[in-house]
Formats: sequence, structure tokens, C-alpha cells
Amino acid sequence: MPRKPRSLKEEMDRLTTELREKGSTWTEIAHEYKRRYRLNARQAFREAHRHTQDRVVDEWKALWPSEPFSVRKLGSWEAWPGITGNEPPVAGLNRLARIYGCRACDLVDGEDHTASDQNANVPRRRDIPPPHSTVSLTFTDIKGILPPQRLPGAMSQGELHDREFEQLVHAFTDWATQMNRRDVLALIGAAATSAYASPLLERFNADDSERLAMAAASPSRVDDVTIGHIEAVLRHCMRQEDSLGPQATVATVLAQQNLVVSLLAAGVQEQMRSKLLSLLADIRRCTAWMMFNLNDFRGADYHYAQARNAAHQADDDAMCSMVLANWSQLATWRGDPRLGVEHALGALAWGQRAGSKLLTAYACDVGARAYAAVVRRSAKGERRKDHTRCFRSVDQAQRELHGADAGDPGARLVPFYGEGQYLSTKTGCLLDTGDPAQALQVAATAAAGIDPAFVRNVAYIKLKTAQAHLHLRDIEEACEELGEAARLAEHNTSPRLARSVVETREKLSPWHRTRSVAALDERLQGSGLIA
Repeated sequence: MPRKPRSLKEEMDRLTTELREKGSTWTEIAHEYKRRYRLNARQAFREAHRHTQDRVVDEWKALWPSEPFSVRKLGSWEAWPGITGNEPPVAGLNRLARIYGCRACDLVDGEDHTASDQNANVPRRRDIPPPHSTVSLTFTDIKGILPPQRLPGAMSQGELHDREFEQLVHAFTDWATQMNRRDVLALIGAAATSAYASPLLERFNADDSERLAMAAASPSRVDDVTIGHIEAVLRHCMRQEDSLGPQATVATVLAQQNLVVSLLAAGVQEQMRSKLLSLLADIRRCTAWMMFNLNDFRGADYHYAQARNAAHQADDDAMCSMVLANWSQLATWRGDPRLGVEHALGALAWGQRAGSKLLTAYACDVGARAYAAVVRRSAKGERRKDHTRCFRSVDQAQRELHGADAGDPGARLVPFYGEGQYLSTKTGCLLDTGDPAQALQVAATAAAGIDPAFVRNVAYIKLKTAQAHLHLRDIEEACEELGEAARLAEHNTSPRLARSVVETREKLSPWHRTRSVAALDERLQGSGLIA
């Protein structure tokens, strides 16, 4: 029999742990806290995470170092609508929602007047679940929206569909709890269509399809050509993700991961095993990258760890470098730049061991971003040291990049990295270290050098340009650049990119009454980025 908790704190710790182990979302746990302990929404979400007010303020400062925040301000927001409280602004609720993993509206205990709507209780063909219920999807639910094409392989069409859509359902589980049923089905339909309509799969000839079918039926038949086909699908998915965003490709990559894992589990020839492990590392890395762009940072962290393990088993130095470089970017973005530095230094060591100047350059690139983020968080006395390290890394990235040749062993892993992307990173470092005027000059050259096929990268240099103008109080120019970034975010529908656009717009709040910001808001509303 479990021991009775000795204190309220122990009772709450145990409650959160038990509910998370059962699979409850933070929203569900917060509702239980509201019911059981009579807390308001903002208090309930903080307690559900078992965060102190100091911990929330620290996370806020890590994510938005330029936006002042204090325990006193958080306490006043939590006390509202009591007489000692202050009403939190929408921008503040959006930031708290990111920290707590919920929707901004979940943090407000508003009044419910839907009963006055005459259509509220009219039966419909598809009932929309209540806001905090779990949406349960089965294969039967999504069967009707499957495209008719058959993937190559020895299994029946029904067996292939079951495998593909089991992965899809798992991938969208977290989203399903936050969306109504109709939107979930539409989203799954779009992803499924992209997976089955892949132009690369259509280019497989009869011999290619037969080879894949034999490999699936008998893993001992896996050879270099078979691995090459799987790699080709992965490369195509990554190009599509660069252009359209992760939603269109994540299902296909998960299916490829499932295929490679099953081949390894069934047993392949020893000379093929290391190649398959290296391929698995790359697939898991790409999966993590897509999770990152879907704002699923914990999922990305998990897949990067799995990718690193597979790369080590394969003795693939280049892949180790690439995984750690990507992982560094994730850590810095999540507000842990010191971990970002640690991963970047590992990426640098493995890139040099692999003999790849391109991977070495990219490791220095992500390391510079991490050092710049450390500068933002450091006390004044420590900033000079990390500032120096940041721009040493920037300079080394440039030297290594210019020294790379066409036969570089890391070229296939960093097709996006060139002069334009290097200058984009330098722009960000200049912004983070307090030199917006110089950042603006570098950004102009960076924008011209980035391949337009990498839509998200183009959007981010637009965002950095907008931020530089904002620091210089060039509000009209900032709005113009931010509007261009928003246009690109409609094409590449990465939630991370969309969130970045919205956060940059929030910094324009002091000028919300100006004509240029009002016009920008109309544009953002038209694209669905803001309500």
C-alpha cells in the first residue's frame, strides 16, 4: 500500500508523476489541479509542472532575454482577477503557454456563454469534441481519405496501409488532443497524400520496385542499390521539407525509419549492417529535425539521442558530427546554449576526424550561435570572453567553408550550407551581441546568397533583417521584412517558423497604432498567423 504523502508538496509531486506516467497531457493535469486544489488556470498549469515562480521566470528569461520579467509580475498575473492582481496581456499569455505546453486560452478562466447560441446543440454529421477531451482515431476513421496508390513491396495493400497509418496516428497523437476531429483528419489526409504521391517513388522502375520488395521479404538480400533507394527517398523528403515544411513529409520519413529498423531486426549481411545503421542514424536525425520544426522539442531531443547512438554503432564520424551539430541548434533554441556549445564542440571534433571541412564549418557555425546566446545570458564581466569565442567560431566557419572542395565527405549531409547560410548565422550573432547596424549590412548579402529552394532559411534571414530594423527603430522597414517572412511561412508551414514570425511581431507592440504595423497585422491575419 503506498505511503500517505507527508506534505502537500509531496502529494502534488506524486500526482503529476502518476498522471504523466498514465499519458495525461499538461492540460488534463492542470484541470485536475484546478478541480482538486481550487486553483485558477495560471496557477494550475505552473503547479502541474511543479515549477516555482522563480523557475518560470528563469525559463522566460532564457527564451526571451530581451523581455523583462519578474516573480512579482508573474505573481500579479496569477492573482488576477483578484484585487491584488493585474490582467496579463495576450503576449504574456502566449509566452506562458509556450513554457507550460498549452494554448494561451487555457490560461484564462473566462466565462462560457455558448448556451445562448441556438446552433450550439444542433446535431451534426461529425461532432466536434469538447476542448479538453482526447480525440481517438482508428484506421477505420482515416481509411476513406487514403490515396489509391500502392507502395512497392511484397505485402498486401491493406498491410502496407496499416503500417503507414499506424505511424501517422502516433505522430499526430499530441496534436489530436489540441484540435477538433475534422482538422485532425484533414491534416492526416494531407500528410498521407504527400507520402503516397512522392514523385521519387513514381520514378522507380519495375526493377527498383522488385528489389525493394525482395529486401522487405528477405532482409538478407539488402544490397547497396537497395540502401541507395531508401537514401534517395530520404533526400527527397528533406528537400520537400525545406520547401513545404515538416507536415508534408514526416509520415514518409517515419515509414522509412520503420522499414530500416525492421530490416536490422530481421538480420542483414554483416557487410551491410554498418551501412544500414548509418542510414538509420540519418533517418532519425531527419526525424528529429522535423520534430524540431514542429515545435516538439522533447521528441526532437529523443530522436537526436537515438541518431547519435546509431551513428556510433556504425562508426560513422561524419554522421556523428552532423547529428551533434543539429542537436546543438536544438539546445540553443530551447534556451540551453551551454549545452549547445557542448554539442557543437563534439560536432567539431567528429567533423575534423571525418576529414570534412564542410562539417567542420557547420560545427563552428552552430557553435557561434550557441556562444552568442551565452553572451545574451551572461553577466557583463563574462560577455567579453564569450563574445570573442563567438566571432572566432564565425571566422573559422568561413575559413573552413572556403577551403572545402567538391569531394568533401560531408557534402551530402549539408547541401544547404554555403556562403549565404554562413552570413545568415553571422547576422544573428551580430544581433545577439548588440550590433544591429552591422547585422543589417551582412543580412543584405546573406539574403542574396541563400538558395531560394530552402524556403525556411530565406524566411529566417528576413526575420533577422526585420529584427535589425526594429533595433534601429526603422519600424516601416521592419514591417516590410516581417511581412515577407510571413509570406514565406505560408509556403513552408513549419510551426517553429510561424512561432518566430509571431514573436517578432509581438516586439512591435509599442507601435501597434502606426499605419505600417496595422497593415502588417492585416497581412498576418490573412495568412492565419494571428487572430
